[in-house]
This record gives sequence, structure tokens and C-alpha cells, in this order.
Amino acid sequence: MANRGSRQRSLLSADGVERATAIGVAILKGMNAVQAVAMVVIALSASRRPWLEILAVTAYGLAGLALVVGSLRAGRLRRGLVLVDVATGISVVLLAPLFQPSPSGQLWTEWPMAVTFLVGAEAGAVLSTTGTVLTMAGLMTAASSWLLYDPPGSTRKDILTDLVPYFGFTLGSLLFVGYLRRLAALADSRARTIRMLEEERTRRVLHTPYRLLNNLADMLRAEAARGAEDDPGHRERRARLAEAVASVDEIEAIVRGTEPASGNLAAELLRLREQFTDLPLVMNIDDINADLPPQAAYRIREAVRSALQNVRLYAHATEVVIYASLDATSWVVSVHDDGVGFEPSTRRGVGLGEVIVNALEEIGARVEVNSSVGAGTLVELSGDHRWALN
Repeated sequence: MANRGSRQRSLLSADGVERATAIGVAILKGMNAVQAVAMVVIALSASRRPWLEILAVTAYGLAGLALVVGSLRAGRLRRGLVLVDVATGISVVLLAPLFQPSPSGQLWTEWPMAVTFLVGAEAGAVLSTTGTVLTMAGLMTAASSWLLYDPPGSTRKDILTDLVPYFGFTLGSLLFVGYLRRLAALADSRARTIRMLEEERTRRVLHTPYRLLNNLADMLRAEAARGAEDDPGHRERRARLAEAVASVDEIEAIVRGTEPASGNLAAELLRLREQFTDLPLVMNIDDINADLPPQAAYRIREAVRSALQNVRLYAHATEVVIYASLDATSWVVSVHDDGVGFEPSTRRGVGLGEVIVNALEEIGARVEVNSSVGAGTLVELSGDHRWALN
């Protein structure tokens, strides 16, 4: 449910509008490609220069394919690829009279006009007002040039009426997509304002509890200092103290409005070692070769801490291994213990369900939990660097 809500919020944003526009153009481009190929196949036998018509439809298809692939990968229409598609579309319309049927009175094939209405819409969605108007003028001029080749009477009428869709598609896209972008910008602005108000409210609410927890941490330090090193419970008390102090530090960060973690994932994971000195902990984190956004590092660290808390309470493990690998394209962090494990059908508690699974999925990460009775537990967190951070 939380992950679906995150996707819905992402669609109602500036990035969401750009992704939706790119997807819409991709769908219409596919429809145009099918339409153009079908019309060429039907009319090719009457073409004056079949090779030129095949070349034209191929060039238009390749330009459209490059636009679709590049824009879907980028999550938005790419201006450079749109310009290429505009230039290709205008060129195809200009060349069209050269491959039309030569016998006088035979109807001309109009697929070059039919498929380039969308080119005008692309320009309206990406280019400036001036660029959009120039594109519309270029398309309408190219279409009007057909009149110089003395087309049949019915084709002449179609040329004149087809100038209207060029006008409508181009300016309609400019106005409509621009309106959606303004709405998305307003939604993003309000979301930032609400988030700032919520953070300020959280800081006020936590201010007094933070002072009390800070005093409690001082008392725990004093209690831990009085314990004997050979006391069996001394190591666990020191670990619990370190964990309590870390929690106080996180609340302090919230109260002060600072980040509760750095972007150095290795350092954040190493902080957990002193909080779990009572566990047989092995850390294999030498493959971390990049930094993360602080919010992402914080959620990953808290997910690992929650997993270690579960190990402490339930696993009775003789070895716990934390593995982490991070490079410029992807990352993975896992916690594996050789403890008692649990049935996969067991209902998830707050730690596993909320702190680990939901909290990571909300930012675009993946979580896999594998366990069985007597075989230990593996919690694996992974993802790329396409974050859904607020």
C-alpha cells in the first residue's frame, strides 16, 4: 500500500508529467509507425519512386524509434531527439510529392501528413513558444509545397484541410502540456511546504522527549561504567547503551533539522558494530566505492539495525554476517545469520514489515527475506541509484 502511494505521489509531480508525456508519445509513435507501413504497403505499387518512399518511411521510423527509446530511458522527451524527429518529419513531407503516383488524376498517398501531426505535438510539448511556432510553420509550409506539383483535385482539398490539424496539434500540445507542468510545479511546491511544516512540527514535538532521553543516556553511561568487565551482562549493557545513544543522536538530528546520517554507507554500517557487540558480528563491507544520498543511507542503516535487533531477540545465532557492495550503478546490502530461522508464512512484525520492507520499497529499493526453520535468515536489500526520495 505504501509503495503504491509512493508511485501515485510520483505521478502527481513535475517528473510524473514528463514521464507520462514520454509514454504517451511512445504509444502514439507506435500507432503512427503501423499506420505508415500499412499505407506504404498498400500504395507502393503505384509509387513513382518506390525506393524513395521506402527510404522516407524508414528514416521517419528510425527517428521515431530513437526518440521513443531515448525518452523512455530518460523519463522525459529529450529535446535533441525531438528536434531530429521534427527535421525528419518536415523532410519527409517535402520529399513526398517526388514519390507520388505520376498518372494525372490518381489519388496521392497522404501518410506523410497523417504521421507528422504528432511531430507538431512533440514540438509543442518540448520546445519554447518560438520553437513551436517555427515547427508548425515548417510543417505547414512543407505540406503546402505539395500544391506546386499539381496534385489531383481531391488531394488538393485534403492538403488545405490538413493544415488545420497541424495548427491544432502543435498549439494544443503547447498549451495543454504547459498547463500540466504548471499544475505539477504547484503540487510540488505545496508538497515541499507541507513537508517543511511537518518537519517543524516533528521537531517541536520531539524537543522535550529528546532532552529526557539525553538525560537517560547519561544515566545509562554512568551505569555501564560501574559494571565489571568480567560481568557476563556487561557487553550486552554496553551494546544497548550504544544503541540508545545512537537513537538519541537521531532524535537530535530531527530536532535540529539536520540529516540523521551521512552519505557514507560504510561509515554508517560500521556505527552499528558498537551497538551490537553482544552479537558474533562479521562485517564484509570492503566493496563500497561510492556515496549515497543521506536519506537513502539512513534508511538502509536503519533496516540493517532492525534486522540485527531481530537476530538479537530471536535468532540465537553463532554468526551474523553483514555484506555490502556499492558502485556507480547499483548497490546491495545483506544480513545473514545462522540462527533458528522462521517459517516464511509468519506474519511480519513492525521491524521487518515497516522499518525494513516498506521503508526501503518507498524509496525505490528491493527487499528479499529468505528463511526457514533451522536454516537461519537472509535479509537482502538492493537497488540502483534511481531514488524516490522526498
